[in-house]
Amino acid sequence: MERQIIKRQIENYIAELKHVLHEPVVERDVGQAPIDPTKVFFLLLPMLNGEKWTEHLNTSALAVGAVHAAFDAHDTIDVSDATSKQQQLSVLSGDHFSGVYYRLLASIPELGFIQSLSGTIGQINEVKTTLHQQFPDEPTQLVESIRIVEAGCIADFLHTFGFSQYATLANTVLPLLRLERGWYNRNTKAIHVDQAIAQLHSEVQQAVQAASFLKPSLQQEIGSLAVPLLGKLI
Repeated sequence: MERQIIKRQIENYIAELKHVLHEPVVERDVGQAPIDPTKVFFLLLPMLNGEKWTEHLNTSALAVGAVHAAFDAHDTIDVSDATSKQQQLSVLSGDHFSGVYYRLLASIPELGFIQSLSGTIGQINEVKTTLHQQFPDEPTQLVESIRIVEAGCIADFLHTFGFSQYATLANTVLPLLRLERGWYNRNTKAIHVDQAIAQLHSEVQQAVQAASFLKPSLQQEIGSLAVPLLGKLI
């Protein structure tokens, strides 16, 4: 029953995010915005765990979702063929999602979050530019780069609104999932990726063990994400 409730809450958020992102012309030419349910899970983790969740928090969470949609749209752009019609449409869709993000943030009186998230977005853009050119040589630097890109906005949201104890889970599981799926360019040394994954494995184990504040159902959900990855160490 609890798992069904978790699933329904995530689906409700995704439906609401799709509604605020909806733009008929964009969806006709590019399709609906891709929304990663795993990122949604970690973004909503406090609410799923029974923390007080206000309209103010929900609007802020939707703004983070819009940022992710904008990043995902821009990530589909091929810099070697950025002038094609489809590529230009992808740019426009990303710009539309960014506009939704700004509109949502303008509706809430949270200047600190706006400033903090803007700084994180700028940092993510810088890191992505660097990663497309050359991955860091040191595994620790690689982990920090992937962590910023994959979990930076979510961690920012969690820290800002008093949910810092949840941030460690997002900061470890999300970058591990990304590296396990494969995200490296031709200049990346496999040994550096393997070492980065090993570091994240260790961090995930510690984070899961320390998450005694979570409901058992949420611990199981995170376990279902992390355990197959942790099992690769055996």
